[in-house]
Amino acid sequence: MTRPARPTRSARPTRSARPTRSAHLTRPGCDRGSGTVLGVGAILLLLSLLAAFLLLAAAYQASLQARAAADAAALAGAAVLLEGGGPDAACGAARELAEANGAQLSACAPGARAGSVAATLRVEVTVRVPVLEGATARAVAQAGAVPGAVPGAGG
Repeated sequence: MTRPARPTRSARPTRSARPTRSAHLTRPGCDRGSGTVLGVGAILLLLSLLAAFLLLAAAYQASLQARAAADAAALAGAAVLLEGGGPDAACGAARELAEANGAQLSACAPGARAGSVAATLRVEVTVRVPVLEGATARAVAQAGAVPGAVPGAGG
């Protein structure tokens, strides 16, 4: 029995002739794994946009809360003034109602409108924005009698 002839060295592929894994990954035009990187990038972008939206929503909500507190405080203080109470009593009522609405009264100025004898009250309130450290929302409101209105007359 004769042995089959062994192939010569040149007929057999050598290790250096085979492409290695690193050579396969560094070939020009190789896109292996790029979908994962793009997917992670898209997820991070969406999370960033969501976080920005939530911060803006918190600031907007605090702004609405400040407006409502300022309106209510001004109306409460003006009602005290129109019933004959003094400026301290009016500002006290405004402060009470502002605090009940989660705001702090930062300014209270009783006064009279030009061309009218009716008293008015101007208040300024601040509300802390919950997620933004140190940020506040401010609102100003003014309330009082309508100039030229006759008290007790049905409108």
